[in-house]
Amino acid sequence: MSNALAVPTVTASLVTLLQVRIDAAQVNPRVTVKAGALDDDANPPVVGVHLYRIGRNASLAADDLPTRPPYGGTLREVPRTALELHYLLTFRGGSVYQSEQLLALCAAALHATPEVFADLIDQATAAHHEIAGNDLARARERVRIQPESLSIDELTRIWALYQPGAFALSLAVVAGPVVVESPEVPGTVLPVLRTGLGARVLNGPRLDTVAGPDGPGAPVRAASPMPDLRLFGSALAPLPGETLKVLVDGAPAPATVVDTTQLTIPLTGVRPGLHTVQVLRLTAPLDPAVSVTAPALAGAPLAFTVLPTLGPVTATPDPGAGGYDGTLTAGVLPPLTGSERRVRLLLDRVRPDATVALALDVAPAPQASISVSLTAAPRGDYRVTLEVDGVRSLPPLDLHGLFLPQEVTL
Repeated sequence: MSNALAVPTVTASLVTLLQVRIDAAQVNPRVTVKAGALDDDANPPVVGVHLYRIGRNASLAADDLPTRPPYGGTLREVPRTALELHYLLTFRGGSVYQSEQLLALCAAALHATPEVFADLIDQATAAHHEIAGNDLARARERVRIQPESLSIDELTRIWALYQPGAFALSLAVVAGPVVVESPEVPGTVLPVLRTGLGARVLNGPRLDTVAGPDGPGAPVRAASPMPDLRLFGSALAPLPGETLKVLVDGAPAPATVVDTTQLTIPLTGVRPGLHTVQVLRLTAPLDPAVSVTAPALAGAPLAFTVLPTLGPVTATPDPGAGGYDGTLTAGVLPPLTGSERRVRLLLDRVRPDATVALALDVAPAPQASISVSLTAAPRGDYRVTLEVDGVRSLPPLDLHGLFLPQEVTL
C-alpha cells in the first residue's frame, strides 16, 4: 500500500527508465523523455509518457471491504483503492527512422524491466523532486509493466480528441496494480482475549412447500378461526440441544412439530396478502466461554398467500324508479382493522352479453362487515368479489370441489 504519490512515482519511473535506456544508446541528437499531454508538440526528438486512462484492478479492489460497519459509520479499516494505469508512449524523432528507432529502444527496455523495482524508484526520486516522500518501494504489491494491445478503432478514438496532425507513433502499456491508501486513521480495535475452537456437523432445515386447507400451492382462505399452515420439508425438527424458530414475515410464530418433515403453525392475526415463512434451528454455542451467540441453521424462505373471505352479500333496495338505489352489506374475514390501504367490492354482470362492472370502495375502518351505497346502478345479476390490498377473495366450493360464485341481484 502506498500514499497518493504512488501514481506520479510510476510515471516518473517510466520516464527515468526510458531516458536511461535511450541515453545508453547514444542517440544523436539527445532525446528527451517527458511526461505530458498527448497533443504536446514540443520540438523533436522527444518521447512522451502520457497517462491517458485509469482503470480498476478487479483482483485487489475489494480486498478492504467493508471498511465501515453497517451501524455508526466509524472507520474500522484503512480504505485502499487498487488502480491500473494505462499509458500511451509517443515517439517524435527528427525523422521517421529515428521515431521507429526510439520505439524499438523503449519496447525493449520495458520488456527487460517488467516491474517498477526499488532501485528504479530511487533513481526516479532523485531525478524528480516532485515525488519526494513517496513510499511505493515499500508496497506489498509490485507494480508490473505490461504491453497493451490497442485496436485501430481504439487508437483512432484517442487521437480524435486532439487537433489534426498531432498523431505520433505510439506504444501502449499498462502499469499496476497501484494500491493507494487513504490518509484516514481507523479507530482502535480491541485485542483478542481468548480464542475458541469447535466443530459440529451442520444439517440445516429445508422447507420444500407450504399448504393450507386447500392443499400445497393453493392460497389460504381466511376463516374463523384462522386455519393452520402446514410446512413440509426435511430436518425441520430440532435436535437435542437445539431450539426451533419459525418466522412469518420476519416475526416469530408458534410452531408444532409433527415429525422431522412437517410442522404446523397457526395463522392467527395474519392479514390478507403475500407472506413469507422461514424455519431456523438455533444450535448451542460452540464455545460458550468465548461467545454465547447461538449459530442459526436457516432454510430458504417460502411465500404463501392469504385471501380474504367474503360472507353472504345482501342487497337492500331504496324506493325509486330506473337505476338501482340501495345498500350492499356483507361479512368479511378476517375483520378489517382500519389499517388496510384499499378495500373494494367488485361487481361483474352475470349475463355473457353484458359488459357492466362496478368497483365500490369501502371506507377503511375496524369492522367485521362492510356496507356500501349504490346510486342509479344498472339493475341485474352480479358476481361479487372482495379485494383487500390487491388480494381478491375466491368463491366457496361445492361438494364436488367446484366454485359456487357469490351473486347478488340489484
